[in-house]
Amino acid sequence: MKSIEDFYTGAVPYIGLFNAFAQKHELVGATGADHLCYKCGSMEGFEDVRAVLEEGSTYLYQTIISGRRIAYIKLKKPIETVLGPIWFIELSDQKPDGSQTDSYDHIEVFPTALTYHEMVERLEKTEKVIHVARPHHTTDDIDIGGFLFRCTQGALIEKIKLEM
Repeated sequence: MKSIEDFYTGAVPYIGLFNAFAQKHELVGATGADHLCYKCGSMEGFEDVRAVLEEGSTYLYQTIISGRRIAYIKLKKPIETVLGPIWFIELSDQKPDGSQTDSYDHIEVFPTALTYHEMVERLEKTEKVIHVARPHHTTDDIDIGGFLFRCTQGALIEKIKLEM
């Protein structure tokens, strides 16, 4: 990945999967897209991708979560989805166990006109939903073809603001 445009182009197939899934489950108008996550396969890759994303950004917050760097980056130009524009990228450094590869990993979605329980319940009617409890962030995930549709309580930027 050599430019911010390469990042946008690489995201296109995943946005297509995401949009089709959201429409299939009638989530348009009931939920919002929060951020797109890209996971890096090496520490060097993390630094390279972060530098590319910084070119197209207006905000960057970086922290250590579970022993690795996580950067939260606000784009100058959003990625458009049927659940609204995605302004933020979550960039994840390699895990301490070395198990990650370079990949677009997930888009997090939060309820806007439903409760969280109603959103997850709607999806559980036809999808395999995996509840993932982490110390820093609990989600309900659905694999939509090698990419995750990740349900969360609210926007990550709001959690970051509270912790700052």
